[in-house]
Amino acid sequence: MMADERRVHRDGLLGLVFGRQANYVRRLVPLYILCLMGFFFSLVVGYEMGGDISTSVREELMEGLPDFRDFDITIALLMYFLFIVFNNVAKSFLFMVLGIIGSFPPLYFSIMNGFILGNVSYAVALERSLPFTVAALLPHGIIEVPTILLSSAAGMGLGYQLINRFRGRGGLGVEFSMALRLFVTRIIPLLFLAAVVEVTLTPLLVVFLGFA
Repeated sequence: MMADERRVHRDGLLGLVFGRQANYVRRLVPLYILCLMGFFFSLVVGYEMGGDISTSVREELMEGLPDFRDFDITIALLMYFLFIVFNNVAKSFLFMVLGIIGSFPPLYFSIMNGFILGNVSYAVALERSLPFTVAALLPHGIIEVPTILLSSAAGMGLGYQLINRFRGRGGLGVEFSMALRLFVTRIIPLLFLAAVVEVTLTPLLVVFLGFA
């Protein structure tokens, strides 16, 4: 391969988004696809099973969401924003790091998120409408979901390197360093951006489309 061809390969879309980490992210693509497949499969299952799951179970899933209705709208939006960022960053980091003990926890995180989102989407669509549900989830979801899946893929990469270490190949420390750097420099900012979209653009879109 010529030098110019290597440069184009390195400076493609992944290079534009991830810079020097593009090669590491490119190596995660098969694991990312696996997380993506698990997410969408469980999303469909969660939605299809929405009518079979009792409302009490759904309410238990939603109990973790704080209620900011008693606060001033500005304070409520700020607190909701901080809650979203902390919740997504903390859970993504936890399940990524759990990849050290094996690839299943990060994959489970992807599947669990898909199922919960599908089930909640069913409940919202039943109460409001499917177009409303799409409008309320899509703007920030197109940033948040791929980012969370990327953290899961990085966690699965840690589990894969653990297996290689037992085989006498690779280094778990190096892999963890790359995963941590990706998390700090790319995943956290993207989750931050998704939260900004969720508390600003998403409500505006819902109002603009006449759903509120």
